[in-house]
Amino acid sequence: MERLENRPKLEVRWLFGGEEPDFRSPQVFLCLGKRGSGKSAFLETVASHYLDEGGKVFDLFGARDGEGLAWLRSPHVKEGKKAVLLHGDLVKVRSEHETLPASKFTLSHLEWGDLFISASPLYETPDAEFDAVNRLLDVLWSRRRWTAPVFVIVREAANLIYSRLKLRGNQQAAKAEMLYLMRESRHAGLGLGVDTLRFTAIDVDIRSLADWLVLKNLGLFSLPDDLEWVYKYINPPAFRGLRPRHFVILSSGGGLGLGVFGLPPWHKTEREDILWETGVEVEYPGGGQPDPVRAVGEALRSLPPGPEPRRVAEWIREHAGMELSPEAVETYAKKLGYRLQISLTDKGGRFQIKKALVGSEPPSQGQSVSGT
Repeated sequence: MERLENRPKLEVRWLFGGEEPDFRSPQVFLCLGKRGSGKSAFLETVASHYLDEGGKVFDLFGARDGEGLAWLRSPHVKEGKKAVLLHGDLVKVRSEHETLPASKFTLSHLEWGDLFISASPLYETPDAEFDAVNRLLDVLWSRRRWTAPVFVIVREAANLIYSRLKLRGNQQAAKAEMLYLMRESRHAGLGLGVDTLRFTAIDVDIRSLADWLVLKNLGLFSLPDDLEWVYKYINPPAFRGLRPRHFVILSSGGGLGLGVFGLPPWHKTEREDILWETGVEVEYPGGGQPDPVRAVGEALRSLPPGPEPRRVAEWIREHAGMELSPEAVETYAKKLGYRLQISLTDKGGRFQIKKALVGSEPPSQGQSVSGT
């Protein structure tokens, strides 16, 4: 497909083993380089190709400054691609674009848009963002049938590992799960774009699963032992001289090439207030806003044993003035030691699924959630 004039181009001159990425199929791109080397811009360029080939893009992790929101001023959105902003349960977002609490996202919501953005400024706390991203990943990986690929951007691989570590509580289990997600992503129709600062942050097991390994300016770092053969073709000082639009690329088929890409004109600059620039207004909890975990705890103590998450959410809305989805209630209840019990009952030949939160009573929190 010929690129439109206002799209960032991506060109490779192969030293050997030449092949081209297929942006109509789910592929894994792993980009390594120092801070400021253009890793995020490269992944945005790849994502731009996926959008133009009819795919969808999910921009997940990013820096705290919300660089993913820069998509809202991209030519893709200006020309009609629909953007959806995913946010925390306690955050109110006002925008001309569609908004949705991340806790309510389901696979059917993929029909809402072409570009889904989950940016740090749209969450009340970093922990809330990690919880949301874990859930979003689980939902995406549950795809069984697909027609168009979804390209998922994860800026800094360590964030993904850390998010699964928070969920699993064990570093080896978190790494094993990341390996599984990368290995099985193709079956769910998911392409992955992951970047990292250091080779030590993401070892050879994970690198071996990438369809494309993209090397940017490495700064003081050198290539790991398993990649030192690249120095036979490219001098070590050359890596330290790479400009942000230049890269070295290795394919899973054994190819090695030199590349150049056009920096996306919409990419966020370092000192830019991206919320103001894109017209997104965010209202954070404050001024006596109760803590969601505490609110769920008081609701569970006040309601009869085994309440449905939906009933807990209704109680919190009525008594604490806080909007929580049933899915968010489940997440916070698990933090308090509760578990979700699902039962199936026969109602005159029609089966009905019932959810109940069961477990020991949480410890007293001391403060009423309805107080300000």
